[in-house]
Amino acid sequence: MNGFREIVSIILFTVGIALSLEIIFEGFGWVYIAGALICFFLAYAFWPSKKRGQRQDDNTVLDWLELIIELPIEIFLWMFRLLARIIKHKGADFDLDL
Repeated sequence: MNGFREIVSIILFTVGIALSLEIIFEGFGWVYIAGALICFFLAYAFWPSKKRGQRQDDNTVLDWLELIIELPIEIFLWMFRLLARIIKHKGADFDLDL
């Protein structure tokens, strides 16, 4: 089952990259951006992550693929957490806690 999830995740990530490149070469389009974001999120969701305890084997190639597939979502979450810290630091009445 993990093999199937890995293949689906790699295909979705590749489609997300292709849609991102379409934005660069064909011009701006909301369809490309939405499609790329959805593909990146689905690739992240399908990937059997070692960090989340879904994969126990030690395979260097799969570890590198995991790093590459999880990187866009991790960068987005890092930026969102940074924004939450800035808002929290300024003394706002609300709190974003992730």
